[in-house]
Amino acid sequence: MSNATHEQVMAALKTVQDPELHRDIVSLGMVKALSLNDGKVAFTVELTTPACPLRESIEGDCKRALGKIPGINSIDITFGAQVRGSKAGAGQTDLLPNVKNVVLVASGKGGVGKSTVAANLAVALKMHGAATGLLDADIYGPSIPIIMGVKGDPRKVEVEGGVPRGGSMLTFVAAGLAGLPLDVGRPVVRP
Repeated sequence: MSNATHEQVMAALKTVQDPELHRDIVSLGMVKALSLNDGKVAFTVELTTPACPLRESIEGDCKRALGKIPGINSIDITFGAQVRGSKAGAGQTDLLPNVKNVVLVASGKGGVGKSTVAANLAVALKMHGAATGLLDADIYGPSIPIIMGVKGDPRKVEVEGGVPRGGSMLTFVAAGLAGLPLDVGRPVVRP
């Protein structure tokens, strides 16, 4: 049995189309860290979003394309995401240079589920691989600590460039962790 070559693998992957962009995943630069060893192919497909709904389709297409190459007996595909950040408009200052996107959940009325939506959205994005944090600035009815099941004193985390470092749990800042009356001069971060 002949061993597959790097060129054969890349040529096969060039036949795999991104279903939304209608271009092959190689020319789009989505194939990363390709390794080929004794018939074992491993690589990462870098998606544009961690919650890509077409991930399974791309994975199946890759496996079908590579399955046609003689000498390949194992295919290991991992998925990553390179989220493109939103750009500041003309004349705007980048206040959080290490943060790519900000999602705001707001309403002009109380009691409509803003905190519930924000918490579920943050947890869902985190579960799909996004580096996610949550800021709850509600000083009148701070409910994020309750929703997140936090009891006891908050734990201090190191922040670099506006982004908490380390830890795999969802990090959040909540006015409700400071206790009332709110000490405006001291931010509280809870991982």
